[in-house]
Amino acid sequence: MESWQKASRLIRVFYFGVLWCFILGANASASNRVLIVQSYHEQFTWTSVIHKTIMAEFEGEDIDLKVFFMDTKRNPSEQWKQKAGRQASDLVRKFKPKVVIAVDDNAQTYFAKSFVGSSPVQFVFCGVNAGPEVYGYPASNVTGILERTYPAQSLKVLKTLMPGLQGVAVVTDDSATSEIMRPRIIQRIATLESEISLIRFATPKTFNAWKEEILNLERNPKVDVLLIPLYHTVRDDGDMTSLIPNKVMQWTLAHVSKPVIGTGVHVIEDGGLLAVTVDPREHGRVSAHMAKEILAGKRAADIPMRTNKDGFVMVNLRDNPGFVFDAKVQVEQIADLVIR
Repeated sequence: MESWQKASRLIRVFYFGVLWCFILGANASASNRVLIVQSYHEQFTWTSVIHKTIMAEFEGEDIDLKVFFMDTKRNPSEQWKQKAGRQASDLVRKFKPKVVIAVDDNAQTYFAKSFVGSSPVQFVFCGVNAGPEVYGYPASNVTGILERTYPAQSLKVLKTLMPGLQGVAVVTDDSATSEIMRPRIIQRIATLESEISLIRFATPKTFNAWKEEILNLERNPKVDVLLIPLYHTVRDDGDMTSLIPNKVMQWTLAHVSKPVIGTGVHVIEDGGLLAVTVDPREHGRVSAHMAKEILAGKRAADIPMRTNKDGFVMVNLRDNPGFVFDAKVQVEQIADLVIR
């Protein structure tokens, strides 16, 4: 009887010891969990570079990591975006991360803002174009880096190369990002009024509307240059899925004789002439560093929000051999990258 009681006590000690280790292990694991929620798909250049940069910053760290791509660039319908937001929220409840990195505005609108101030989970945002107050930021559990593009700088660089330019038309898709960027782009171009005037700002929804807009601008003698920030949610009539962006840009370039410039690296990749871009690596680095500070014990509220500082000048001469630049200006002197 005595030996049985001793054995029973040993079994209970062993059982509770195993249970306690499990609990400690679970808590330790939870303290290192990071969820990355990307608004778009992994193949989108901006998203891809941010993702790779974050992963490189986390390499070698003791971090339990999950990634979710909302894919709202290729699937821009409201129904899809709401569904993707719910899926991201479900991941938070199931995975129980300590930190969430939410990338770009759709991840804030349809996901992150619902956790503001009411969740122990700490949030770091990046790639956010809207004013942070739109999402209730800053908050006790939120910090991050705002994205501010360089439309005026893109035009100024082009004006240096082609001094005769006077009128610009902005054509961008009808996405939520374009709507957020619109007043800021108009405001910044207005600062160049003595040099360049904004002739038109258009946000065609369908490919047919896009084609009509481009052809009208090509015929408009007041328009010297097209500034095209985004073209990633353009779709055929009646279709809920976006066209391949390269198809939209290639059609555009084939039907205009005027320079096409942008504010993102995707414009250069798809054949545009020039862009002063926001560096996605900066957003990846900063958001990863903020997340690591939180994992080390800081609260999001203790880390100040930031705005990107690095503008990167890209000129694509390889796909634009027909344009004549001011002979007094050396392209290499004003560009960070010249593609020949």
